Amino acid sequence: MRRWIVVAALGLAGCRGRDDPSAPAAEAAPAPEPTSIPSARRPVRRYYLERTGARCEVYSEDPGGESRRVETPCPLDLQVGEKIRIVGKTCARETRDPARALPVVCPDPLTNREKRDLAGQ
Repeated sequence: MRRWIVVAALGLAGCRGRDDPSAPAAEAAPAPEPTSIPSARRPVRRYYLERTGARCEVYSEDPGGESRRVETPCPLDLQVGEKIRIVGKTCARETRDPARALPVVCPDPLTNREKRDLAGQ
């Protein structure tokens, strides 16, 4: 029985430093300064290929306005009034028909325009 008392006393003595207010507190390291990390915001400039009547045009839009439109061959499945827009690493068809608003293969004239503009920055 005495042996249990000694073991319990030693166990309590070992825990005393954690809860004892007189024990020196460990110095807290200052929090690191936040770093400047680019946010995941939408790009400012958007690139479009739009079908208007008998032709298609490639252009970009940003807060400063719209770029000059350049005539380009039309994708076979793009209907009048529809647009194809670059969305990240893919493209999306913008249309009034929800059944046709699907991801599509990016046409070369559209991606080439984006690459050329980004290389000039």
